[in-house]
Amino acid sequence: MTEAGNTYRNLQELSNSEYKLTAGEANIIGWPVKNEADAAIGTVKELLFDSSNNAVRYLLIVLDELGVDLANKIVMIPIGLAHLHDERDEVILPNIHIDQFKQLPHYSLEAVNQALEEEVWAVIGSPAALRMEETIVEFDQAQFYSHHHFDQERFYQRKNKDQNSIADETELGDREAEKETIHDLIDRSKYQQPE
Repeated sequence: MTEAGNTYRNLQELSNSEYKLTAGEANIIGWPVKNEADAAIGTVKELLFDSSNNAVRYLLIVLDELGVDLANKIVMIPIGLAHLHDERDEVILPNIHIDQFKQLPHYSLEAVNQALEEEVWAVIGSPAALRMEETIVEFDQAQFYSHHHFDQERFYQRKNKDQNSIADETELGDREAEKETIHDLIDRSKYQQPE
């Protein structure tokens, strides 16, 4: 990692990289971002791309629709937390409260490092799993991007009315995966002694 070169873990802004969108990946830069209730949040400004894994990791969202105190704030949102609207060219970002947007750090490529990613994770991740990760085991860098919050395939899937059962199964699978993660953390903590 070379922070002097404005890179961290090979993260680059998509517009400044050689990454080419593939079939099924829409160019969402400039698309509006809304919550599930169709309330405006902001606009997709850019994507953060991991060149070592050929994967988009974060949406960079300008919070230009959430009021004066958040106007023009740019935040990093893991791509797997959002999804494309079924019919319109919009990004849907469910389950993030305005207080979380206020707590998220301002984005700057020069500032992207492990501490910033962990801060984003702490603000928007699963509260139960995060408390356990914080207090029981050290942050596992090798597995950081394997979490479903960074699953770009999940982001690019557009659901339709006939796929509601598939969506329900996916959500159930996500809850099961989170439960397994929590249980793994508990099991590993039994073998670790505090220093």
